[in-house]
Amino acid sequence: MNRLLNRTLIYYSLFSTLILALSIPFFYWMIEKLYVEDVDESIMLRKREFLAKNSSFLTINDITAWNRFNRDTRILPDTVITKPKDRIIQEIFYDEMMPEWEPYRVLYTNVDIGQQQYVLMIRLNLVESEDLIKTLTWVYCGLVFALLIIIFFLTRFISNRLWHPFYDTIDKIKEFNIEQHPLPVFRSTPIVEFRQLNKGLNKLIRENLKAYQGQKEFTENAAHELQTPLAVFQSKLDMLLQEPSLNKNQAEILQSLYEAASRLSRVNKNLLLLAKIENNQYTSLEDVNVKCLINEVLPYFSGQALSRNLTICTDINEAPTLHACKPLVEIMINNLILNAIGHNSMNGSIAIKASAKQLIISNTGEQQKLNSESLFKRFAKFSKSSSSSGLGLSIVKQICQRQNWQIHYQYKEDKHNFTVTF
Repeated sequence: MNRLLNRTLIYYSLFSTLILALSIPFFYWMIEKLYVEDVDESIMLRKREFLAKNSSFLTINDITAWNRFNRDTRILPDTVITKPKDRIIQEIFYDEMMPEWEPYRVLYTNVDIGQQQYVLMIRLNLVESEDLIKTLTWVYCGLVFALLIIIFFLTRFISNRLWHPFYDTIDKIKEFNIEQHPLPVFRSTPIVEFRQLNKGLNKLIRENLKAYQGQKEFTENAAHELQTPLAVFQSKLDMLLQEPSLNKNQAEILQSLYEAASRLSRVNKNLLLLAKIENNQYTSLEDVNVKCLINEVLPYFSGQALSRNLTICTDINEAPTLHACKPLVEIMINNLILNAIGHNSMNGSIAIKASAKQLIISNTGEQQKLNSESLFKRFAKFSKSSSSSGLGLSIVKQICQRQNWQIHYQYKEDKHNFTVTF
């Protein structure tokens, strides 16, 4: 059950319980009043019945027998009664049958029997207040319990029907993928607020989809359009560098331009790669042996490692076989090794270790921890190398997100450790 429904049930239950609790004294007073009025009517009926049917036939000698066989209607001497007459009062009498003291409603009235005045006492037993309170308590407890159960199921039923369009909208938003799925179709609902919500969401999704498509097309077109002029530019620079008439200053200028063009080409290729990854263009999955893949790519980096006199150690016998997109896994490993070489120190070392669940690439370098918050952001650079585009680790992060992997950075024992958890 959702949190909103729980709160609604709690509020309804507390409010209902409070109302019922406050109403108990009122209902007790009302029930007791009605009961006493009914008893008083019975007493007055018995009085009229006695006066009409018995008072004219009784004699003084019959009084003893009458009192013996009538427990609640008795004839008493006028001299022993000091209670008010012709008014019903409440008294407590000892009941030998129970035995205990019990409350009674009592009427004393004068009657003439055998030309002598007597007092007729008519009494009716009342239910004890304690018993009445206990009965009311049990009745109310049962009523509260039944009411809470009814409120629970009724609120749940109403909430499920009332909030069903909202939950349907939430589910469709969760399932919506801007890259793969079409626009969500929300269920029609008579509730005005939910219709407005669905209308606003449709407008928001369409606008974001339009902006996303525009950004996607711009990135792809810009990257593709830049490739041709960059290739031409680099080829022209190659031709100029081979001219024998160049002096030293001209050669240095051309060399710096060539390096800038190479870096621009790498940035362009990396941006295009990021766009493809974000657009989910790498969808084919296959079994990838990480050990074989590392052994395949390592020879390509031997020249760069040798130029800086770096030692590369591997412990990849337990490397896993992943069901993933092979080009993305290869790009990830290449970028991590390039990062370990580019940010290493002269005569440093690189360690590549793989287990069934992790791939760890460690390297020596600056003897301080890097900023892990901005480490995987685009164009984040932590070295002065002009060859670094600042996109390598960002690409690694995107690949890990696409494959549902985790990548973490840790500085430990004077080494920078990048751990990919599969």
